[in-house]
Amino acid sequence: MCRVLVVGAGGVGVYFSGRLAQAGAEVTVVARSDYEVASRSGYEIQSIAGDFHFTPAAVLKHAADYEGEADYVILTAKVLPDADAVELLRPAVRSPKSVIVLIQNGIDIERKVAEAFPENEILSTIAYIGVSRPRPGFVLHQGSGDLKMGNYPSGIGEAARRLAALFEKAGVKCELHEDILFVRWNKLLWNLPFNPVSVLAGNATTRDMTRRDELEKLCRTLMDEVIAVANACGVALTAENADSQIEYTRNFPSYKTSMLQDFEAGRELEVEAILGNTVRLAALHSIPVPHMETCYALLKSVNRLTQERKGN
Repeated sequence: MCRVLVVGAGGVGVYFSGRLAQAGAEVTVVARSDYEVASRSGYEIQSIAGDFHFTPAAVLKHAADYEGEADYVILTAKVLPDADAVELLRPAVRSPKSVIVLIQNGIDIERKVAEAFPENEILSTIAYIGVSRPRPGFVLHQGSGDLKMGNYPSGIGEAARRLAALFEKAGVKCELHEDILFVRWNKLLWNLPFNPVSVLAGNATTRDMTRRDELEKLCRTLMDEVIAVANACGVALTAENADSQIEYTRNFPSYKTSMLQDFEAGRELEVEAILGNTVRLAALHSIPVPHMETCYALLKSVNRLTQERKGN
């Protein structure tokens, strides 16, 4: 039996954990806010692909409590300054045989993990899913639910093929890509405009941001800046990729982005992984990104003030 340890049991982590369990994997999750409910009664998942109940093999408060070695250690925690991926993984990765799977947003998130665990295979994975966690122990899956995966920095290994087969067995489309960095930049092409703008525009849904008006124009301009930075980094994103993302979003069920959901819940936002890292890469290559810099400054302020007020 394939043994899987999932660190970061939010909406994304729980949904894909549940699907792996349906495929026959032994899945243990590390949960924080959901620990009491999940350890007692598991998770209820309401899904467009069919509702189901997920009872993990174990629910842990800390990865260090895991017994033995996992075949796959999957990190789905949000990319935040105080959530160091290496430190989250360190107590869970006990053998070079454990494959590290990063199902996270953002750009340039794999490098530090690869440096910290040079003997472990790393699968960079991008999720395309509309999912939320309205209350502890309950996950609402509203749209899509696909994965794209590849070895970091490139290639497709046998471990990736085995994990993809497990996901496919449970009805999750999991595409394997030789050039996963292109795929990650292409996802950033969506994340960088729509996540920040959804917050900065006053709780805008995906439908609000694709009405062929000034807001959509701003999102498209931010996409152009992402393309310029990606090209400078050797990644061949094009205007056609941006057009495709806009049309995909226009035809997607109206949805609150994950960043907007975090903002409404008073949680810290993934500002650095999505905006900060890209702004720094732009500066490194002398690429002007004025709209991106403006959104970065505003969203950093929103993040800081929200957390300060929450602390008070």
